[in-house]
Amino acid sequence: MDKKVFKIEKVDQNKRVDKYLVEKLKVYSREFIKVLCKNKFIKVNNRFVEPSYKVCDGDVVEVEIPQREDYIVGKIENIETVYEDEELLVINKPPFLKVHPAKKFDKDVTLIDLLYKKIPNVTNVSWPLQRPFLVHRLDKETSGVLIIAKTPQVQLGLAKQFQQRKIKKVYHAIVSNVPKVKTGEIIAPIKKQRNVSFVGPGGKEAKTLFKIISNTEKFAYLELHPITGRTHQIRTHLKFIGCPIIGDVKYGGVDKIEDKRIPRPMLHAYSIEFYHPRREQWLKFSVEPPEDFKFFLSYLSLV
Repeated sequence: MDKKVFKIEKVDQNKRVDKYLVEKLKVYSREFIKVLCKNKFIKVNNRFVEPSYKVCDGDVVEVEIPQREDYIVGKIENIETVYEDEELLVINKPPFLKVHPAKKFDKDVTLIDLLYKKIPNVTNVSWPLQRPFLVHRLDKETSGVLIIAKTPQVQLGLAKQFQQRKIKKVYHAIVSNVPKVKTGEIIAPIKKQRNVSFVGPGGKEAKTLFKIISNTEKFAYLELHPITGRTHQIRTHLKFIGCPIIGDVKYGGVDKIEDKRIPRPMLHAYSIEFYHPRREQWLKFSVEPPEDFKFFLSYLSLV
């Protein structure tokens, strides 16, 4: 255990203990501090406390941070490992695999479940602190490159890069209709209501760059660069310009072309570029789309 002790000064009194520790520890997210509290790794005056506890002048805060040996996940069945080191993992997520449970009692097998089985010596008790840490997500039906952090410090470093829009992502999509220009940008605010996003006044700023890779009279193969990271941003923006992703019935896409059923939205996370917080270097990884995506590229004469 890595143990740290802090004595509260008057200037910090009445702060929530989780907020105070984020300021002091810096390399851990507030969410991780909350997990430490819930699992009884944080004491104030020798008593376990909740994240909402407000510290007082003179309080003594003790924090124990569990340590573990670096682990290698290794091969996960039916999932390609694109890159792995002691601190992060980059995979090629197949379509139809959820990244994490969508609901509290969701029984579908998720990527997190598969990772859990691959990490040695992890128990249900230690899992909240020793799990892989999600940095970003892909929809269940979306395939492609995905980063998973192995430590809360790396998760926080990568999360800050996402917040600061330093991470560069490229998606590929097959759409109905053809954009009016070869390259362009879609700037339209996005609002979310329950699990559906739409363009509308009062929404959050959203920007997507696009380029036509190839096209026919009725369909196009696009390269897309989301500058912001709104929920379902690419799907929402493509619907907004009248070029919905094929298979994306939720956002206006067709579910069948002639006699061919489209099993999912044809959206693929092609590449990602980021700065490795520990190795202090830029890394870029790209993955080819899966067979169903390649089939429709060929079927629609886009390659």
